[in-house]
Amino acid sequence: MSRTDEIFLDDIQRLHRRTDRMFQWLLLAQWVFAVGVALIDSPWSWSGTTRTLHIHVKAALVFGGLINVLPILLVRFRPGWWGTRQSIAAVQMLWSALLIMITGGRIETHFHVFGSLAFLAFYRDWRVLQTATAVVALDHLVRGLWWPDSVYGVANAEWWRFLEHAGWVMFENVFLAYSCVRSLREMKNSADREARLERTNAIVEREVADRTRELKQEMEHRTKVELELRQAQKLEAVGRLAAGVAHEINTPVQFVSDSCVFLQEASAEIAVLVAEHRELLSADQRRDLDELTGEMTEAFARAMDGLGRVAGIVGAMKEFAYPDRIEMAPADVNRAITSTLTVARNEYKYVADVVTELDELPPVVCHLGDLNQAMLNMIVNAAHAIEARVAAGERGEIAIATRAVDDQVVISIRDNGCGIPAEDLDKIFDPFFTTKPLGKGSGQGLAIARSVVVEKHAGRISVDSAVGQGTTFTISLPIAAAA
Repeated sequence: MSRTDEIFLDDIQRLHRRTDRMFQWLLLAQWVFAVGVALIDSPWSWSGTTRTLHIHVKAALVFGGLINVLPILLVRFRPGWWGTRQSIAAVQMLWSALLIMITGGRIETHFHVFGSLAFLAFYRDWRVLQTATAVVALDHLVRGLWWPDSVYGVANAEWWRFLEHAGWVMFENVFLAYSCVRSLREMKNSADREARLERTNAIVEREVADRTRELKQEMEHRTKVELELRQAQKLEAVGRLAAGVAHEINTPVQFVSDSCVFLQEASAEIAVLVAEHRELLSADQRRDLDELTGEMTEAFARAMDGLGRVAGIVGAMKEFAYPDRIEMAPADVNRAITSTLTVARNEYKYVADVVTELDELPPVVCHLGDLNQAMLNMIVNAAHAIEARVAAGERGEIAIATRAVDDQVVISIRDNGCGIPAEDLDKIFDPFFTTKPLGKGSGQGLAIARSVVVEKHAGRISVDSAVGQGTTFTISLPIAAAA
């Protein structure tokens, strides 16, 4: 069934039910009216000095009440049913007959027949007009033969006069039936327009939904691009600054280191020279000289160790701040991890120990600066997660491992921190989502990491976490550059 037919049938059903309710009150009103007319016109019937209720009053009260029972029950329990309106059509014509009888066949009352037909046309069903016409014709035929004065007002009316009345009823039925058919056609056209409008609305709503979804995706993509652009600009500025600072620090460190080496060698030669003249010194002087020589040796060793650490940090900063290129280039992932750990040491050194298990890897074609940033974000997150779980004085552990699997390099970063609730696992890579306390995190670290791994390197990133036990992030990167 088409949507037009569904709408049309639904409209027709509502119309029939509404007309059923109208006739329910009309039948009750005609009953009250008929009883009132009978009481006013001829309330009593006299036989000598004895009076009884006139037959008209009894007919209006009893017969009128009885014929109303069936249609009113059908309106109550079967509204809209075809049998209900056929029953109403028959009873309505019986009411016309009853009113004609009560008024003694007056011509004015016969117009009730035509008014009833007009009301029945509200159903817009020409078949109820057939039923009404049949009842009118049969009533006029039977009463015209057996009780003509109750219908025609005269006692000797011709038997064929019912044909005249039926003819006038048929004459009105022609126009009413035409009106019903035309009204049904208009209802069908209206249903067709409504169906087309629904289809148009559905198409428009679907197009609006599609466009809204496209706009949402476009806005999300634009937000992500803006985030990446801001992050790239920030990294570029920080990288240039770090590279400049590393370069500026590296030069004086080299001077100091060379001077310390010279002083260490010179002090060793002086110590040899002094040793040759020890016998010229007193015992106290020799003891002071030995202590001074020992302290100088330890001081030079500490200075050289400190300068070595500074040089290592400077080298790590220079590697971490390596200016990224537009195109990918082969890089040593293990060395990048080591440099990142050196740069991030201040974030984890107070709360966790780092354990590395770095297998030998082939060079990976990648954007090294972006990859450094992604690993830095994940190491910092691991340190924060451990800080949120461990008690004061305790230390957690961050384990980083790398291995080559087929044409992929797999990096795992595991911590024994507070873990991530299961309901948040599918949201941790969303921009600006964070489980950290207010002011602790921006919610961009993991979003950037996912963007770097998945979108820039066609890799994969997964997470396995349990609350109170820790979290493991696993990164898979293609060794060769992905198309």
